[in-house]
Amino acid sequence: MSNIKIGIVGSGGMARQHLERFSLIDTAEVVAISSRNEKTGNQLAARWSATFIREWRNLVEREDIDGIVVCTHNNSHGEIAIAALQANKHVFVEYPLANDVVEGETALHLAKTQHRVLRVSHPEVVSNTHAVLKQKATELGELLFSSFVRLTPGRGARPEILFNLPVSGIPAHFFIYHIYPVVDLFGEAAWVEGAVCYEGLTEMGQYDRFVNSVTTGFKRGGIGQWSWAGGVAINAAEQHERYVLTEGTLSDDGKGWKCSTLTEVTDLEIPKTPKPTLQGLWLTEIEESKVQEPSYVDVKVALSSIRISLAAEQSIHENSRITL
Repeated sequence: MSNIKIGIVGSGGMARQHLERFSLIDTAEVVAISSRNEKTGNQLAARWSATFIREWRNLVEREDIDGIVVCTHNNSHGEIAIAALQANKHVFVEYPLANDVVEGETALHLAKTQHRVLRVSHPEVVSNTHAVLKQKATELGELLFSSFVRLTPGRGARPEILFNLPVSGIPAHFFIYHIYPVVDLFGEAAWVEGAVCYEGLTEMGQYDRFVNSVTTGFKRGGIGQWSWAGGVAINAAEQHERYVLTEGTLSDDGKGWKCSTLTEVTDLEIPKTPKPTLQGLWLTEIEESKVQEPSYVDVKVALSSIRISLAAEQSIHENSRITL
């Protein structure tokens, strides 16, 4: 397998994480890094013996690059992914896929027509836990109700960019990684309703505290509900998940997944089988794309997920249920 030459757009924490992961893969060669922050961009480029390029558009046009990794703020994911695909590059993009459904659809269409690998950073595809949940959910009948609740304490060291509507979107959008696994388990939504409350909201779209909820009806049947509260008066983060099906319930209150039926409660056994990293999977898919059509199953789930989060935003603005 020949080296796959990679360009990275972004120089924050996710860029550093990607660089660490790629450094462990023999076939990965990071040749260029682009960033609006010249200081951190140059530092990363020097650390990994790569070329620093100020403008990301110049990076994606380079002929010596096979794949582009997008790890910028949410509001630029779709634009950069589309430009990279138009330049005939494979793309690995941090979630969310885009801040606009049309951008997401365009990225998927380009990937198919250009025969390029497009991967979004949702980790469920390499998660043993998610694989077990997916198998168990098929054994327990039809979905009745899915519930997710997360409470996060004061902002602390959390990147301030998250509490920023123009850059990260509503909380349902930057918490898209909690919507994706449910969509992967139970399919697309038929309708969406959203609600949100902000405290300390400024004219620039920044805020101090939020409560956000999303409710959806799935096309296959069943109701899904997500609730997030951030910056609230609680000592430590709490998270609860429930999948209520006709023949049993899968639940996790932070201590591991359990399966409950009318007769018993058992712990789900999660195998320890090693899984590839998402970066390694992407590189393997790029190599395999030379002889076969890439799979776009996971991208379609990512697209269905942003349809929900962005429909929730529309529902909030219009104060009505949005039919998909």
